[in-house]
Amino acid sequence: MTTRQVLVSLFAGVWVGALLVAGWNPIAATALTMDWLVEVVRAPFDTKFIILILFMGAGAAFIYRSGGVLALERAIGDRVNTARDSQILTWVIGVFIFFDSYTSTVVTGNATRELAQDNRSSREMHAYALDSTTSPVTTFGPVSNWVGFQVSMIIVGFEATDVTTESLDVTAFGLFLRSIPWNVYCFMAFFMVGFIAITQRFYGPMLSAEWRARSTGRTIREDATPLSDVSADVGEPSEKNPTLVNFFAPILVLLVVGLVSMWYLGGGHQPGVDVSTAFQETDVALGLLYGAFAFMLVGFVGSLAYRTMDLEEASETILDGFKTMVIALAIIVLAWAIGVAAENVGTADFIVDVMVGSGVPGGFLPLIIFAAAMFVAFTTGTSWGTMSILTPLAIPLGLELVGSSVLPVVIAMLFGGAIWGDHSSPISDTTVMSSIFAGSDHIDHVNTQIPFAATAAGVTVIVLLLYGFGLRSPLVALPLALGLTIVAVLALNKIDARRKGLPEVMPTAEAIESGTVDVDRIERGDRTGSDGRYDHLSAIPIAAVTITVAYVALVFAFAALGG
Repeated sequence: MTTRQVLVSLFAGVWVGALLVAGWNPIAATALTMDWLVEVVRAPFDTKFIILILFMGAGAAFIYRSGGVLALERAIGDRVNTARDSQILTWVIGVFIFFDSYTSTVVTGNATRELAQDNRSSREMHAYALDSTTSPVTTFGPVSNWVGFQVSMIIVGFEATDVTTESLDVTAFGLFLRSIPWNVYCFMAFFMVGFIAITQRFYGPMLSAEWRARSTGRTIREDATPLSDVSADVGEPSEKNPTLVNFFAPILVLLVVGLVSMWYLGGGHQPGVDVSTAFQETDVALGLLYGAFAFMLVGFVGSLAYRTMDLEEASETILDGFKTMVIALAIIVLAWAIGVAAENVGTADFIVDVMVGSGVPGGFLPLIIFAAAMFVAFTTGTSWGTMSILTPLAIPLGLELVGSSVLPVVIAMLFGGAIWGDHSSPISDTTVMSSIFAGSDHIDHVNTQIPFAATAAGVTVIVLLLYGFGLRSPLVALPLALGLTIVAVLALNKIDARRKGLPEVMPTAEAIESGTVDVDRIERGDRTGSDGRYDHLSAIPIAAVTITVAYVALVFAFAALGG
């Protein structure tokens, strides 16, 4: 909280843990810290995960530099004619790129930024659509580096207890799968982006930002300072022969190879082993590694086959892709190490004893974990760091206070709360990246996103209160949360639009320019006939809803493998 530097802080946490174990000897503590870092890097699961992260970075670099993103932009540009269309498109592409949040932000932001600008969608809205789609989507997977990291954190959590996954008859991966339907915050945050984009019902500072963009053409506040675009870090897209094949083929291969590999490694090809059992018993890190390698390889081959790069450029792209993942790798290794430190000093045992002794009702533990994750992630700016700090505490606490039945809910709330902090914290890396690739003023992005993130979090808190009083089925909790979210968005939109004297449904720039919507009359306080009119059965919203429903169905089919 003091330094706002996650790497320094995580390392300090590991070193202080070593200092306690080493009897306050700083030299011995430093040596022990090195031992712990080597220990986590040499662990088979962790080593595979480090390599797959590098392959993911290289594959993503090929998608961008080969011109795949450029081809996508050219293919869809003529069909996107309004700010609403560009916002929906940003949401859909973010859904499709579910394997890494950084990659999704870079690719989606670059693919849709000019379209959003041309159609007078505010940069604040573009940044929100990027930020609140990418992290929730990659949290669920089904094939993403987030899945691998979250499973590794669950493993660390069990290492901090005397209970094994074998004794509970569930694997760490199986437990992750069971947590997906309970991740209410991520589902609602993801849903809200699409619902607000399709209905064009804004509230809070975003309502003012969108009205400014539509009525004046200023997509960014007059005195704002947009963050620079760091496209140079991943290279400029090739103009030689951009093709959609280089966009879609690597992603499809990643999905197919990753899922088939996990099925095969879990024994799915053997007689008598069903799909659910295969995915619970699989080596998730190795399966994802195979998928990530295929992802990179197809990008490499496609770049050469379509002559968008020569061999030297393609080789450099691999290394540049590796470089984009260096910070993520540093956080991951330190996150694993702080788990080892917490295990060695008995952090989990201490927290469990305090919580059990305080008489906290077990049914409200998920709410406590959600609030704790929100606080830690907001103040540190990292969802992965939050997961690494709290998972070794939350799992032992859940087992002691309630038992294994609460673990899917606790894990879901820990992950969801961590991502809420990521969405709301001005020092979050993904929030900063969203501002960069949307060309938005960073503080404006944070200020306009917080009311939306708070809405999804508020709905989650209501669901958790009901959980504490006996609601135990995600099949009831999620539809309830969906209904509450819709009601909240509509009510807040209506209240804020009336308060500000602005349209409830934001009109198109074309309607304003043609005089169909009279700006002067609205600014005089007369909102009669000011609301925009949209065809909800047009091609873009129908395609977006269809793709999203298909993705959610895939996620729930994936979650069902947890049994």
